Amino acid sequence: MNVDVLFLFFSAVLTTAISVVIVIAILRTQYLPVIRRLENELAEDRSAGESGRTGGSGPGRE
Repeated sequence: MNVDVLFLFFSAVLTTAISVVIVIAILRTQYLPVIRRLENELAEDRSAGESGRTGGSGPGRE
């Protein structure tokens, strides 16, 4: 097997792996606070919705 081809293949795989790690790190730092904020808002909406129920029949319920 040609050593040059093997070296180019290894170089391409290594470059791709490093790029993936960098992109994941950037996306986590950019979007993780937003995701946590939205999850907290969703949890607050769910808890407010459950505490606001009166137990009667609401719209769409029989």
